[in-house]
Amino acid sequence: EVDKNRRKIKELDWANIYNNTIVGSSWLQDQNFSPGRWAVGYPFLYLLFRILDDINPKNILEFGLGESSKMLFRYAKHFPNSMITTLEHDELWMKFFLKNKKLHPNTEIVQVENIYTTHKGFKTLSINNLKEKVGDVLYELILVDAPFGSERYSRSQILSLLPRNIDRNHFCIIMDDYDRLGEKDTCHDIENILKTNSIEYYSGIYRGEKDLIVYCSPDIKFLTTL
Repeated sequence: EVDKNRRKIKELDWANIYNNTIVGSSWLQDQNFSPGRWAVGYPFLYLLFRILDDINPKNILEFGLGESSKMLFRYAKHFPNSMITTLEHDELWMKFFLKNKKLHPNTEIVQVENIYTTHKGFKTLSINNLKEKVGDVLYELILVDAPFGSERYSRSQILSLLPRNIDRNHFCIIMDDYDRLGEKDTCHDIENILKTNSIEYYSGIYRGEKDLIVYCSPDIKFLTTL
């Protein structure tokens, strides 16, 4: 109970930081978001805004359609040289999300199939034919907030994209729900892959009602300490 209260206080603090940060934004003029519960929290929205605003990434891959997608799509509207690809398994949710909305030419929502697979002997939910969906694109930013969490090695599909789909000298990966064991398992493997391939990186944890961890290349290591 004490930990829950501390997390709520941290979340409120992040809400204040986030709301103060986005004031006067030239591209995030529609600031209607509903963070928390199933959706990403204020630490995630704050970090994402800072990345988009300060780094101006071009190719972005997102696992899971939601509140972060709203920010990404508004960013894409203002920066037509960017390309946003969001992977989502739930067709009904996609239709609801897109109701009365129009996607910009530089954004796409790709429906994928969630399947159970095995990683290191543990059953985990993953995405079918992921490599075929993303091809050989090098992503500057990857957001990992889907599929639903598994008990161990959650969202381990990200491992199949490393290091092939990142620019070794300029990348950022965000894993939401880092407070859970399954996501921590996968992040441990992310670190091992980066180290094995001699890819230098920095990491930082942001804590609110739930945690997230960010990995980034040395040129943007300030993202770990915002």
